[in-house]
Amino acid sequence: MRFSTLLITAGLLTGLATLTQAQTFTDPGAYNNFIVSEQRAMLKKNLRYISKSAHSDNEKKIDAKRQDLIKQTEASLNKVAKMPAFKDDKGFKEQTTEAFYQLLKVYSEDYKAVDMMAATRTATVENMEQYFKLQEIAEAKLQVVNDSVDAAQRRFARRHNMTISADPEGKRLAEYMRQVSEVNSYQHKVYLAQFRIEKATAKLTDALSAQDPAAFEAARVQLVGDSKTATTELTAIPAFRGKDARYRDAARNLVKFYAGFAATQAAQMKELLERKDALTKADADKFNGFINLYNTQNQKLAQAYNQAGNAFQATYIPVFND
Repeated sequence: MRFSTLLITAGLLTGLATLTQAQTFTDPGAYNNFIVSEQRAMLKKNLRYISKSAHSDNEKKIDAKRQDLIKQTEASLNKVAKMPAFKDDKGFKEQTTEAFYQLLKVYSEDYKAVDMMAATRTATVENMEQYFKLQEIAEAKLQVVNDSVDAAQRRFARRHNMTISADPEGKRLAEYMRQVSEVNSYQHKVYLAQFRIEKATAKLTDALSAQDPAAFEAARVQLVGDSKTATTELTAIPAFRGKDARYRDAARNLVKFYAGFAATQAAQMKELLERKDALTKADADKFNGFINLYNTQNQKLAQAYNQAGNAFQATYIPVFND
């Protein structure tokens, strides 16, 4: 997602005016800069929302940031809508007004759908896929809207003989957004591949607790298949930016353990469960040894995977408090 973060060259920068309903503009630079300042105000609110989403699991706090973003967008839309045309040139203002309205719809409707989906995203792989898809759809809509404003700004600049150049703050914000998009895309691939094994794993442990051999075997077979799919998907994912493979490899290590356990130890456990009422002490010790192995390795590798995911986000999506 990208906002138009361009400002005109220093020679035309005369400061950002404070708009009143009756205000008129005689300088195309001031006219341009006022619109850009409103875009930037929305962008910063959006970055705070994205940062909170990336670094917090508190849904109330995340939604509070979304509400802040909506309020800012409503305020910016109202200000730009009240702007007069610049010397009968109303294209830039009208295109921006329409764009801000579309942004408001995305923040109010699409982002809300994403946040609502967050509560049920772990129910199934399909839910998780839909959760990520909603994020991507919202981002694509924002890209289209912002490209339209960029085009309108360039037309305005040509008509009024202005030279457009990027300012330092605009570059910084644009770079942050580029990083967010890059990190999200990569993390979605790794996370979704690893997530494929979660349901079969839960079924396996539930069946074990119930001492149900048939359910245990069904879950084991599913875990073998899901692990193969996850392994194939993770193998196809390169290191991030060609050099950082820690997050992907942590996911691969976890999946590899589940695959091996399902194929070997769990297969033996299934046989022991089928004759659970006639186990010898050696059988019981063997069974408990498998459980201890699972608990120890699962805790170790799951913790390493979660830490790698947190470190990945912390490294490549800095907290935005601007």
